[in-house]
Amino acid sequence: MRRNALVLLAVAVAVHVVFIVSLVEPGHFMNPLFVEGVHNLEEGQGSDFYAFYQAGRYVLDGEDIYQRPMDDPDRVVPYAYFYRYLPFVAYTVGVAANAVPPRVAYWIWVTLIELVLLACIAATRRMTRDSWLFAQLAAMWLVFAPFYLEQYMGQLTVAMGALIFAFALAYARGRRATFDWTWIASLLIKHLTILHLPILVRMRRYRTIALGILLLAVTTVPYLWLRPSGVGDFTHDNFSFNLNPMAGNYGFLALLMVVKYHFFPAASEFFARVGPIDISWTRVMLLAAAGLPTLACLWVTFRRKPFDFLESMALWTILFFFVFREVWEYHYVVLMPVMVLLYARTRARVLWVIYAFLAAPTLFVLYDVPGPSPEAHWTVFEHVFNHAYKVAPVVWLFVWVASGCLRRHERLADSRGDGSLAVTF
Repeated sequence: MRRNALVLLAVAVAVHVVFIVSLVEPGHFMNPLFVEGVHNLEEGQGSDFYAFYQAGRYVLDGEDIYQRPMDDPDRVVPYAYFYRYLPFVAYTVGVAANAVPPRVAYWIWVTLIELVLLACIAATRRMTRDSWLFAQLAAMWLVFAPFYLEQYMGQLTVAMGALIFAFALAYARGRRATFDWTWIASLLIKHLTILHLPILVRMRRYRTIALGILLLAVTTVPYLWLRPSGVGDFTHDNFSFNLNPMAGNYGFLALLMVVKYHFFPAASEFFARVGPIDISWTRVMLLAAAGLPTLACLWVTFRRKPFDFLESMALWTILFFFVFREVWEYHYVVLMPVMVLLYARTRARVLWVIYAFLAAPTLFVLYDVPGPSPEAHWTVFEHVFNHAYKVAPVVWLFVWVASGCLRRHERLADSRGDGSLAVTF
């Protein structure tokens, strides 16, 4: 391996070790860089994982997994956010975690996620023969700061990102069974990859779609049917139209709501009615914000010729940040495989600029205010800047891919005669 590649790998590993040290060290010196690092439940560390753990205990005790742990004096975890995921995770990850005490289970989970990251890096090494390119791609995996927050919270979004990566590699290598099952597994773990369904429709993978929906229904509907008390909490937590732009919500819709609150407060007034639905400029704005990127994804997937899997997969993954009402900073880890695959295919330097904004923490530490709602004390500029910091590179990346830049840069990479990629799309 060339010296410059070794130096870059060493620096990337050193940065990742800093993440681990902050995770283990009681003061968690990186926490002030993140909203959820300082504005969290109790101590905070592991608060999302403890939701999985407590849900698993509720399964074992025959209780409703969607009840609020902090309202339960008999909970077995020190603190936890409410469980808002599919029953499948509670019955698998949650139940398995209960084999050991909560704190031990959390650190086992952290270790497993680190191993998942190493597996992604190993798969990346098999993807390319060029040591310098591999060093750059490995660095993309290792220095992504939202990964630290993911581990601090004890989330499973990295597992989702790894499945997206495996999904793409399986397509590139023609492994149909792996392609099908990685998508189905991701669907059961966290329903984000339902957004990839149009890709499977374009590829006419109807059996895969049917099997995925069937397993999703089998692992979800019976539970909600037998425990209707949990239906209200599940639907409210996941599908409510409440768009309160909390400080840590870094989605496009949250940014629009901030702009609306500060500059167009009258936009929520209804001006028309379509059947039972009241229409306001706020609703029109939100519909356009989610609808226009969705239409762009549909056009690229079904109309642009020839069909480009990586192009479509990247766009549908990025679409999550436009259409979901709550996007936390750790959710950005699902863009790690997207950035790795895009850069591996194009070597476009602009992707490093976009990556730098996605991978770096926001500047939240500069305008943080102690207390439960720091945004209540911000100036208009601070409020807009906070939410735009992560949204801006996402919009940039979406436009870059949707406008066909991926194809143009791939042709430039090919013209240089760099045949380093063993996997092509």
